[in-house]
Amino acid sequence: MSVKEIEKIKDMYRQTFIAENGEKVLEDLEKRCNMHNSSYVAGDANATAFEEGKRAVILHIHNMLQE
Repeated sequence: MSVKEIEKIKDMYRQTFIAENGEKVLEDLEKRCNMHNSSYVAGDANATAFEEGKRAVILHIHNMLQE
């Protein structure tokens, strides 16, 4: 993927999540994807991996918005 294509995608993320509705959706995703909480599930490595996968998605969105 070229730098120009990456910048286009980042701009699409910004357009999606900076709008009022997008901010509300992002806030909901942060709660559902453990943005501010631990992903660790005691005694269950698979559940921890699943929760960490959700968290990785929201972190990716935030990275796309900040760069």
